[in-house]
Formats: sequence, C-alpha cells, structure tokens
Amino acid sequence: MTERSASDIDLAEALIAVHGRFRRTLLVAKTDEISPTQSAVIGRLLRDGPQTTADLARAEGVRPQSMGATIAGLVELGLAVREPHPTDGRRALVQLTTVGREARAGSHASRTRLVADRLAGLPAEDRAAVERAIDVLGSLVDP
Repeated sequence: MTERSASDIDLAEALIAVHGRFRRTLLVAKTDEISPTQSAVIGRLLRDGPQTTADLARAEGVRPQSMGATIAGLVELGLAVREPHPTDGRRALVQLTTVGREARAGSHASRTRLVADRLAGLPAEDRAAVERAIDVLGSLVDP
C-alpha cells in the first residue's frame, strides 16, 4: 500500500468537499422531479441497457429492496418499464421508455448549460487547468 502524507489527506478532503459542492450546484440546476438515485439508474440503463433489479442494486451499491422502490418510482413516472426476462421467468428486466430517455436528455442538457456558462466565465488559464484536472481525475476513478 502507498504511504500517505498529511498533505495527501488534506487534498483528498478538499477534493471530496468540492465534489459535494459541485453535485449540489448541479442539483440546483435540475429541471425535473427525478431524484439523484433515479437519475443514476436512468444513466446506468442508458449506458448498459436493460437490467434486473438485482443487477442495478449491485451496480449502485444499494439493497435490492431500495432499488425496487427506486424502479417503482421510475415506472410510476412513465420513465421505465419492467419487461419479462427472456430466459428467466422469475425475473424482470427494467428498461427505459422513450419518455425516460427524453427526460434524461433534457436534464443533462440543463446541467451542461449551467456548467458551460460558468466555464465560459473563467480565464483561459483556468479553463486549461480544468481540462488538465479532468484527465487527472479520470485516472483517480479509472486507475
């Protein structure tokens, strides 16, 4: 294991804090009634395609019962549907509806506009630092 210094701990704490502030900023820009958990599930379904409740729960690190409630909310909103599993009649696959895809696109567009507007107000050297930071942060989450 790599030895950590006090400055590594301080930097980690600062990064986590700014991540939280950034997430809250994006939540303020939301234009829909979708919860952050529902949004995460919609994003996962967009990226990975239809999945079972158990698969979604594992991927999001929550209990299947909690994921079931999240999915029920998405179904109630007309954003997702449950379809019979093609090989296991005991299970169902959750997939997005067209309305769900459109809702995600609209929400994503509003958040992207907010961040783009704020980036446009930065000096060129700060924008370059953000670009570099994205590469570095990517290596933290995808080592």
